[in-house]
Amino acid sequence: MEKSEYQKRMHFVIELGRALHQCGASSHRIEMHLGNVSRMLDMQGQFLFSPTGFTCVFWIDDRYDQHIHIERVTPSDINLGRLWMIDTMVENMARGKVELDEAIPELNRLANSAPLYPLWVQGLCWAITGSAFAALVAGLWHDVMVAALLSVTTFLLFVWSQRTQRLGSLLTVLAPYLSGIIAQCLFAFGWPINVPFVILSSILVFVPGLSLTVAMSEISVRHLISGSSRLVEAVMNLLLLLFGAIMGISTATLLWQPVAERTSSLAMADGKTWPAVLLLALSLSIVFNIPWRKAIWGVIACAISFAAAQSGGKAFGMTAGMFLGALAVGLYSNCFARFAKAPSSVLSTQGIILLVPGSTTYMILNQWIVGTQILPTANMGSQALMLFVALVAGLLFANALLPPGKSL
Repeated sequence: MEKSEYQKRMHFVIELGRALHQCGASSHRIEMHLGNVSRMLDMQGQFLFSPTGFTCVFWIDDRYDQHIHIERVTPSDINLGRLWMIDTMVENMARGKVELDEAIPELNRLANSAPLYPLWVQGLCWAITGSAFAALVAGLWHDVMVAALLSVTTFLLFVWSQRTQRLGSLLTVLAPYLSGIIAQCLFAFGWPINVPFVILSSILVFVPGLSLTVAMSEISVRHLISGSSRLVEAVMNLLLLLFGAIMGISTATLLWQPVAERTSSLAMADGKTWPAVLLLALSLSIVFNIPWRKAIWGVIACAISFAAAQSGGKAFGMTAGMFLGALAVGLYSNCFARFAKAPSSVLSTQGIILLVPGSTTYMILNQWIVGTQILPTANMGSQALMLFVALVAGLLFANALLPPGKSL
């Protein structure tokens, strides 16, 4: 192999690794995928990825004649739609439909592509996400309406933060702080809402429940560096979110004192569960930038995981229900990956997002620090860790029973 061709292939693999990291793929899946792509390109490689940096090592025949690339990166958000499109391009390369000279500019285009949906659609989906979560968990109309309003406010702050680097670093504090001020003001002026709960609903997109689950998954497969650093980052983000919410409530309380404690009597109908689940699944598909033609598969994944978890929880308890929900969605996503040649992590991520107890962890931290319960059922400190373990175990069993056939 000529030196120029060798460098071109190394360049592609490195750019692929960077693009997958920017999509929010887990470190162990990126490492496995880059190893497969390197062998497809007649090279050998070893890779070490973490949320804050990666190392790539390449060679052809002599293991000690290596080319090493080390790069520092920042933790990224989840973009499942872009991940799916990048994987499709690599799959076309493997089938001979796309040449390497065509793949490099196409990869750069995908890595820097704009969101698939306009801002107003994204904002609407953020509002649906917050209100659907409030409807699913609490089921009170006042909480649902205020959660939608605060979610839109949070989205506008998120859009602004993308254009200002200094604001972006403070987003996990400013978003709950602003929501806390608005929610406490509405409560002081007569709205019968659960202030901490509507704040949680408005910042649901930022609650790192999925990051905690991915961290424990990576630790369980002995990717200790990546898993440990991701775990520390997720816990720190949880604390920052809670700090911002407490400061927002405290600031508003200094300015407007509520007259008396109020409770809402406008409860939603009993049949609100499944409409809320489906709306939440659909809105999260758009938040994760999934193409609308493919969003239905993610909605099905959410429905499968929720139904399995709910049925298992009623029959065997909450922990067993979480395990069965993760097992069911893992088998579904792996089966889909085999038949559709798509990344199984896209559907499994969408499916378990409804199960991850990130909001429960936030409620537990609020109870430990503030001393009050956000919801009467939030006292689950002894079970929270086992819920995460049950999710990880369910996905591990699914991969053992039906391997996905793809590395992503």
